Amino acid sequence: MRDIERNAESGSALVFVAVLVTTMAVLSVCLLHTTRSTVAERKGADRDLVAVYVAEAGLSEALMDLAAGGAGNLGTAGNPIDYGGAAFYVQAANLGGDTFRLMSTGTENGATTSVELTVRQFNDAFFKWAAFGDEGMTMDSNARVDSYDSSLGSYDSQDVNGSGSDRYALTNGDVGSNGDIGMSSNATVWGDAIPGPDGVASITGNAVVSGTTLPSMATVDLPPLVLPVLPSTGDRTIGGNTTWASGKYSFDALTIGGSNVLTIQGPAVVLAVDFELRSNAEVLIDDTNGPVEIWVVNDFVMNSNSLLSPLSQNPASFQLYLNSDNVIDPDTNVNLAEVEFDSNAQLFGSIYAPHARIDIDSNFELFGSVVARSVHLDSNSSVHFDENLMKVAGGAAEGYEVLCWRIVANP
Repeated sequence: MRDIERNAESGSALVFVAVLVTTMAVLSVCLLHTTRSTVAERKGADRDLVAVYVAEAGLSEALMDLAAGGAGNLGTAGNPIDYGGAAFYVQAANLGGDTFRLMSTGTENGATTSVELTVRQFNDAFFKWAAFGDEGMTMDSNARVDSYDSSLGSYDSQDVNGSGSDRYALTNGDVGSNGDIGMSSNATVWGDAIPGPDGVASITGNAVVSGTTLPSMATVDLPPLVLPVLPSTGDRTIGGNTTWASGKYSFDALTIGGSNVLTIQGPAVVLAVDFELRSNAEVLIDDTNGPVEIWVVNDFVMNSNSLLSPLSQNPASFQLYLNSDNVIDPDTNVNLAEVEFDSNAQLFGSIYAPHARIDIDSNFELFGSVVARSVHLDSNSSVHFDENLMKVAGGAAEGYEVLCWRIVANP
C-alpha cells in the first residue's frame, strides 16, 4: 500500500514537472516571439523615423531651390534623389501669390513617409506692402492695387495686362494688416491680402484677390517715429516757382500755393508742423544727388490735381513721414486729395504714418507704398507698389515663413 502511495506521489510529481516544463517552454516561445516582434517593430519604427528625416532633408533642398528661383520640384517617384542610401522626391505647387505647398516623400529600407510643408515668401524690407494698416485695411468698390518695378521703366510701360478698368502691371501688390482686411464689390488686389494672425480677409461680391488670403503667422511691429530736431523758421508760403538747394529746412506751416512748383534738390530733409499742397501745386524732388525726406508733425493735405514726385519718378527717392494722430485727435487733418471727388492727385514715394488713419480719396494714385495705423482706399483710387523698394532697402533678405507642417502618410 505504501509502495502504491509512493508511486502515486512520484507520478504526480512527474506530471507537475512535465506541466511546468511545458509551461516554461510555451512562455519561452512567447517571450522569444515577443522579443522578435519588439525588435522588428523597433527596426520598423527606426526606418519610419529615418524616412521622416530624409523627407525633411528633401524639404530643405526644395526651399533652397525656391530661393534660387526654381520651382521646388526635386526628383520623381520613379527616379528619386539618393540621400546616403535612402532617397527622396519633392512635388511643389504654387498656391497663388508667394505661397507654396511642398510634398516631400522619403524612403528608407522599405519604409516610406510623406511630409507636407506650406510656406509663404517674405522680404525683410520695411516697405514691402502696397498698403498696410496696423489696425485695419479697407477698400471701397473699384479701388485697385497692383505692382510694377521702377527699375524696369515707368508704370505705364508695364501696365499691359488685362483690359479696360481691369488693366494691371505686375502682381506683387500685397496689402496687409495686423487686424482685418475688408474689400467691397469690384475692388481688386493683384497680389496677396494678408490679415493679422487673428484677423480675416472679407471679400464682398466680385472683389478679387489674385494671391493668397491666408493670415500672417505673426504681427508686424511699427517702429515709433523719431522726428528730426531742427529750429523752425516760422510759416512759409510758396507763391511762385521756387528751388531749394540740398540741406535741412524747418517750418511751422509750409503751404505750396495753387499752380506753383517747389523743387527740392536732394539730399534734403524738410520738417513742418503743417504741410499743404493746394490745387494744382507741385513739389518735385531733384533726386540726381540723393533722396528727400519730408516730416510732418500735424496736418498734411494734398488737394486736387497736386503732385509730389521725384523727377525720376523713382519712389525710393522720396519718403513722407507723418507723425499726425487723427485717431485720438480728430482735429488733426491727414488727407490725400481731399477736395474734389475726381481729384487726380499723384504721389511717388513711401508714406509712413504709424499714428494716422490714411484715407486715399477717389482717383488718387500712389506709386510706392503706404504703412499707417489704418488705411482706406476710396472708390477708383489706386496704389501701385514699386517692387524696387524691396531691392534698395539695404539688400533686404528674403525667406519663407511656415504656415503648416504635417506628416501626410506613413504606410
